[in-house]
Amino acid sequence: MTGDENVLDIPAELRTELLIRRGGTVPSPPPAIDPSAAARVADRLAGNRAAVDRMLGHLGSDPGAVRAARAYLDGEPDPRGAAAVALVETHVSRGEEHDRWTAAWSTENAVPWVDAWAVEHGLAFAARAGAEADGLAIGRDELSGDHVLEARGWSEQRLPWATGPAGRRTRALLAVADEADHAAAVAGLAGHRAARAQRQVVAFLVPDQEEWVDECVRERPGPETHGSKLLWCSVGSAGHLARLRGAKRARFGDDEVGLDVLLTAAEGIGPAVAPLLAAALKDTDWEVRDIIHGAGFNARARKAIFQVLSPLPSDEAFAIVAADTARPGGLAALTAMIERFPVRAVRLLAERSGESDQARLLLSGHLRAHPELASRVLDAQVRSAVEAVEKARTPEAPESAVPKALRRPGKDGALRWAPTALLPQILMRGREDALPEAATANLLAALGKASPKRPPTAPLREALDALDPVSLARFGWALFELGRSVGEESRAVWAQLCWTGDDETMRRLGALARAATGQSHIRMPLNGLDVLAASGSDVALLQLHLVAEKARPKRLKNKAGKLLAQVAEARGLTLDQLADRMVPDFGLDASGGMTLDFGPRSFRVGFDEQLRPVVFDGNGTLRKSLPKPGAKDDPDLAEAAVRAFAGLKKDVRSAASDLVRRMERAMARQRRWSAGDFRRFFAEHPLACHLARRLVWLSEDGGGAATAFRVAEDRSFAGVDDEALVLPDSGAVLVAHPLRLGETVAAWSELFADYEILQPFPQLGRPVGALTERERASDRIERFTGTRVGVGSLLRLEREGWRRGPSGDGGMQSTMRLDAPTGHTVVLDVFPGFLATSPAGLEEQTLEGVWITDHDAYDYGGDKSEATFAELDDVTASELLYALNTVASHT
Repeated sequence: MTGDENVLDIPAELRTELLIRRGGTVPSPPPAIDPSAAARVADRLAGNRAAVDRMLGHLGSDPGAVRAARAYLDGEPDPRGAAAVALVETHVSRGEEHDRWTAAWSTENAVPWVDAWAVEHGLAFAARAGAEADGLAIGRDELSGDHVLEARGWSEQRLPWATGPAGRRTRALLAVADEADHAAAVAGLAGHRAARAQRQVVAFLVPDQEEWVDECVRERPGPETHGSKLLWCSVGSAGHLARLRGAKRARFGDDEVGLDVLLTAAEGIGPAVAPLLAAALKDTDWEVRDIIHGAGFNARARKAIFQVLSPLPSDEAFAIVAADTARPGGLAALTAMIERFPVRAVRLLAERSGESDQARLLLSGHLRAHPELASRVLDAQVRSAVEAVEKARTPEAPESAVPKALRRPGKDGALRWAPTALLPQILMRGREDALPEAATANLLAALGKASPKRPPTAPLREALDALDPVSLARFGWALFELGRSVGEESRAVWAQLCWTGDDETMRRLGALARAATGQSHIRMPLNGLDVLAASGSDVALLQLHLVAEKARPKRLKNKAGKLLAQVAEARGLTLDQLADRMVPDFGLDASGGMTLDFGPRSFRVGFDEQLRPVVFDGNGTLRKSLPKPGAKDDPDLAEAAVRAFAGLKKDVRSAASDLVRRMERAMARQRRWSAGDFRRFFAEHPLACHLARRLVWLSEDGGGAATAFRVAEDRSFAGVDDEALVLPDSGAVLVAHPLRLGETVAAWSELFADYEILQPFPQLGRPVGALTERERASDRIERFTGTRVGVGSLLRLEREGWRRGPSGDGGMQSTMRLDAPTGHTVVLDVFPGFLATSPAGLEEQTLEGVWITDHDAYDYGGDKSEATFAELDDVTASELLYALNTVASHT
C-alpha cells in the first residue's frame, strides 16, 4: 500500500511506455547518447552510398531538399540536409519497392541517426534535424517511375518520424539533457516552426515549452491527422485540457488509445484526464472498430485505458472503474486501485455498498486483509456502512463441519484469477454457517477441474451436497461473471456451472446465448450450451431448445440442435417427444395456478389464452397486476410473493410462446400422442393444461374413427354437445384441424363462445383451402407467381417450420423450404433473394413459383423428381395455402 493517496505514481511496469517529458517520470537508468552510433551510421551510409546518390540524382519536387542533402554529404552541417540523407538512406537500407514512405521513418532503423547527429553535431542539431524530418517524403517520378526525394510531408500530416521510435528517442534525450544543451536545442527549434504540423512536432519534442504547446492547443489539428497524437503527448496541465474542451475537441481518437499516448497524457494533465478515459472506454463498445482496425483492437484499447485509470489518484477515476467492472480488465484495475489507495477504497466502496453486491464483497475482503484500516474511518456514514458490511457476513463454520474433501488444498491450488474475497460466501445447509475462506479456496481448485462430460468425484459430490444449493449457485454464477470480467477463457469459467448451477443458472445461460447477435464474443455462449446439455434438467433442456429455435448466430442454433439431438437419442426419443418433456411445472399447483400469500390477503395466479400470468384477488376479481405490499401486509410473506410472481413471469414468458408455436405446428402436421402422453404432457400438466383447455382435440381409436373433445376446467373430457366423454387408454390424440372437424366446426365455435374461451392460435376460425385439380396433378403452383412481398413477411415462414434454402453466389438465399409430413419438400422461389447475413438489405421480394420434390437436392443436379402436389394430404395442402396466402397478403 502506498503512503500518499493524492500523488500520481506511475507503476514501474508501465514506465517503459511513457514518453519522457522534462521534469516528469524518468526511467532508470536514464537514456544517454550512444557514442558508437556515428560510426555505425557511417558504415551503413557507405554501404548504401551508390543507391543514395542515384536517388538524389533526381531533383524531385523540391530541388532545395536535394541540394541540402548533397551539401550534408559533402560535410556541411545542414539540419534539413541531414534529415533528407537519413530518410533516403533508411529507405534504401530497407529495400523498399513501394511508395509507403512512412515505413522507413516509423521503424527502429531511423533511431541510430538521432544519436549519430548528436555525437557529430550536438543534441541541438539532432533536434533541429528531427523537426525537419517529417516535411520530407519519398515519392515516384511520374515519367521514370524512380524513387525521388520530395517536400510534401507537412501537407500529408502523417508525421511518421515524430510518432515513431526516432521521435521518441529525440524527445527522451532532450528531456534528460543538461541545462545548456536543452537551452541550445530550444533556441535552435525556434527557427523550425513554420508549418502547423511542424509546430506540433516541435512542441512534442520539448513539451516543457508551455507557450509552444499553448499555440498548438489553440490550432489543434483535425482528427484525421497524426498531430493529435503528438498533441496529447505534449499537453502538460489541466488548463490545456480545459481549452481543448472549450473547443469541443477533447477526445482520444482511434490512433490515440495506445498505452503510450494515454499514459503520457495522464502524466501531463493529471487526474483531470479521467473523464476523457471514461469516454474512450465507452468507445470500445463500438464493435465496428475491430473490423476497421483488426480483431482485438477494442480489447487492446480497453486494457490500456484501465491501465492508465488505475494509478490516477482521484475519487472520479476510482468511481469510473468501480462502475465498469463488467468489462474485461475493469475488475483487475479496481483491485489494483484498492491496494494503491487503501483509505480512499474504504470510503468509496462504503458509499457504494448499499447498492452493489460487488462493492460489499470488495470492502469486506479489503478490511479483512487490512484490519487496521477500520480505525482510520472517521466519517460517521462510512463507519456505519462498514459496520453493516461486517455484520452482514455470515460466521464461518467450524472445521469439524467442513466436508472432508474441502479441508485440504488441491494439488494445483486455487484459481489465480478468482480470489475468494471477490466472491460471495457459500452457506452450509441450514444457512446458519458459511464455508470458511480456506475451504472455499480448496473448492475453487476443485472447480478448476470441472467438465460437462465428467461428474464430480464421490467425495466432492458429497461435499457439494453439504452446501446450501441456492448460495452455491449464486457463488458459481459470480465465479462465471468474474471470469468473463477479467477476460479469463479457461474451461473452469463455464464448466463449473455444471456442478454449482441450479435452474436459475440454466435460465441465465439460455438468455445469454439468445442475446448473442454476432460472431464476436460467441465462445462463452457456445460453451454454455455444453453446460445446458450436461445438466439435463427440464429447465436446461428447455433453454437449449429455445436457443435452437431463436438464437440468431447459426453456430449457436446448429450446436444447440445437435446437442438436443444427442440428448433425445440417448433417451430413445424424437426431438418433438423431448420438447414435450422440457416444459417445467414452474412450481404451479395441481390446478395449474399459484397462490401468492401477503398474510392478511392472498392472490391467485392464472393464465390467459397466450399463457401470460394473470392475477385474481380474494374475491375472484381480475386485477391488472399484482399490487405492491401495503402497511398491513406481512413484509416477509409479501416480499417472497412478489419475488415468486416476478420469477414466474420471467420463466413462463420464454416457455409459453414456444409451447403455443409448437402446438400450432403440431396441428398443421397432424402430430399424434398416445393417450397417456396426452394426459401427462397436456391435460394434467400444470402449465400446458391452460393451453389444452382452449383447443379442440381428436381421439383416434386406431380403426379410422375419430372423436372430437375438449378438456374441461376439472380436467374431464367433453364432446361438442358438452356431454362427458371417457378418453380410451389406447389410440392416439391430436390437435383437431378444422378440416378434420367438418360440419361440427360451427357447433364447436358456438360452444367456445358460450364459455368465453379464447384460443391461443387460429383453430376453429382458421381459413381452410384446397388445391385445384390442375395443381394436384402438377409439381408446381403458379397462383402466387409475381406477387411482391416484404422480406420480413417472407422470413416469418420460419416460425411455421419453413427454413431458408442454401446460399448461392455472394451469400444470396433465394428459396424457402418446407419439409412436408409425407417426406416431400416444398420449395418457394423468390427474386432477387436476400443476403444470409443481412436479409433486410433487399426488402422487396417477388414470389416466382412453388414446386414440390421428393428429395431436397433436386435443384442441385439430382435425379428429376416425379412428385406432384396430389401426394400431399388435404390438411398439409390447406396449411401450405394458408401460409402462402398469409405471406402474399403482407407486403
